[in-house]
Amino acid sequence: MGKQIAILIISLFLLIFGGIWEIKYLERTSRYLASEVEYTKNAIENNNFELADKQMESMQNTWDDMNIVWNIFINHDRIDDLEEAIEDLDSYIYLKQDKEAINAADRLNKIIYQIVDKQKFSFEHIL
Repeated sequence: MGKQIAILIISLFLLIFGGIWEIKYLERTSRYLASEVEYTKNAIENNNFELADKQMESMQNTWDDMNIVWNIFINHDRIDDLEEAIEDLDSYIYLKQDKEAINAADRLNKIIYQIVDKQKFSFEHIL
């Protein structure tokens, strides 16, 4: 009986602190990715599509690094939405369509923050 209680306590401890680590990681990396999106958006707003294209490459490299860990924690449908938004932004930058690119950047930021918000523990998400 003592071993079972110890295993239960250790398991609960790992579950709680694993969840806290997951949320902190997602918040930190999402802020970083969102800042990359904002830099890209600012370049587009200033009609500097060369800088926007370079920033887009940097953002895609950042996403490639984050993608492996995010795929462990996040619903794959949301990952697909995020990747689709990145591709949309990239294509609008390539075509130099500033209004569509700005809208795509806003959509991408919205998806990023929705993903992190959905992962947070709340009774609303449980029910």
